[in-house]
Amino acid sequence: MRNMVAKLMVLPVVAAGVLLAGPGVAGACACGAVVADERLQSVRETALVQLTDGTEAVTLNVAAQTTATRAAFLMPVPARARFELADADVFTELDDLSRPRVEYRDVEIDGDGSGGAAPGAPPVTVTDHIDVGPYEVAQLTGTDSAAVTGWLGDNDFELPAALADALDPYLAEGWLMVAVRLTPEQTGQTFDGGLPSMRLTFATDEPVYPMRLSATAEYAQPLRLYVLADHQVDVSNPAPEGTEPALTFAGPVGERELRAHPALAEIADGPGFLTRYDASFEPAQITEDIRLTPAQRDEPYRAVVVETNYVSGGMGFDDELTIWLAGSAGVIVFAGAGLLWWRVHRARRARTSHFATAEGPGQP
Repeated sequence: MRNMVAKLMVLPVVAAGVLLAGPGVAGACACGAVVADERLQSVRETALVQLTDGTEAVTLNVAAQTTATRAAFLMPVPARARFELADADVFTELDDLSRPRVEYRDVEIDGDGSGGAAPGAPPVTVTDHIDVGPYEVAQLTGTDSAAVTGWLGDNDFELPAALADALDPYLAEGWLMVAVRLTPEQTGQTFDGGLPSMRLTFATDEPVYPMRLSATAEYAQPLRLYVLADHQVDVSNPAPEGTEPALTFAGPVGERELRAHPALAEIADGPGFLTRYDASFEPAQITEDIRLTPAQRDEPYRAVVVETNYVSGGMGFDDELTIWLAGSAGVIVFAGAGLLWWRVHRARRARTSHFATAEGPGQP
């Protein structure tokens, strides 16, 4: 997992878009666009969003198949963020906590799935430029996409034109851009397998999962989104003409669950309520971000996966043969029992007759 570049997909904060040093191939993930020197295939993203008193933390895991040796991501965030590496084990624990309940059924058959930029603000302001583990991370503000993409180009990040245009709505709302880049540590290494998990923490009053950059994607965007908050969370549909995210788990996470899941306990502020959504979005249908709002009430829910066992409703030759043999065996057993009873009864009568003849009537 350490061989790949990172992209941040967070609720209120991150809509990831990738940047690449030098000419590259544009792609996309659920939360944004990707640029690499080779195409990323079978991209799967899982994110945990934690909401606590006006602060949002997003932990992200990205898996992909690719032969790319250079890649980078660009992520809009609503406020200055703290970037750090994360433990990927937390997603294994979340999957365990929210796994569907399995039911088995027999089916009978017949016979045989934060405000706009201030007037006069400088075109680009770099607020941070640091190295965090295998990542080089820069945060910057800008008044328009041309200024931002110009800075990125001057610093060896080349952004595709379609993605650059998609940044405008976020910049107009005063969001910052987080640019993340990673180059393999050894010659010949690729980003195949996945990116090192990452975590972004920032202040926000309106939790939102940025999705508008995903409209530039080429393929459907899969997303598994976890939200850990004080109460259950509802999400809006970023693709109104498509299928909305499906609720697959909702339930409390208490002290007992945290003790059994140490990676989650390490980053959790304490007990809370976990909500999980699974979705796949068609890029052409994405017009909005995902908005996160408190649900009217906490209603525990766990998806059910039905495993079907198909059984024959009619009788084929094998079934008929089995029944015939069973019936024949019954007849044989019954006949044998009758024969045995007849022999025992006849023997008893014979003995009675013998005693009567030997003693005779009236003898002592």
